[in-house]
Amino acid sequence: MSPSNICSVIPLDQIKAFILLFFSKQFVYFVIAGGLSALLNFLIRLFIRPYFDIILSAVLAYCIALIFAFFLYRRFVFPFSEIPLAVQGRRFLLIQLNCMPIVVIIFSSLSKLFYFYELGELSEPLAHAISIGMPALITFLLYKLFVFVK
Repeated sequence: MSPSNICSVIPLDQIKAFILLFFSKQFVYFVIAGGLSALLNFLIRLFIRPYFDIILSAVLAYCIALIFAFFLYRRFVFPFSEIPLAVQGRRFLLIQLNCMPIVVIIFSSLSKLFYFYELGELSEPLAHAISIGMPALITFLLYKLFVFVK
């Protein structure tokens, strides 16, 4: 399908509504909560990295920060959802489990690339910081429309 035909499939009003979601107070709260979770993820990985290999430390940090993120999003970003907590948790986990391989692949690939370009000790932290921010735009829409539905 060509881009010129997209408006015939998806109404322009609906496209505009989706774009406006990214210019809302709720999205700002999402970015703040996500940023705090990403910071926690980053710091935990730095702390546990001496004890675990590169991928395991990233996965463990991701899982711990994931729990923190869920409760931040539930409390501050999507507080009006009437979906039961257990259902929200399952949906949130489903989305995150599908995002985790993407984050791990980006992290692993960028780490190797940065080491190749001789960034030394900055390679892993830089790769990790980039990889944990990648899924943000997609997950905002999925959380809003699927996990924390009003």
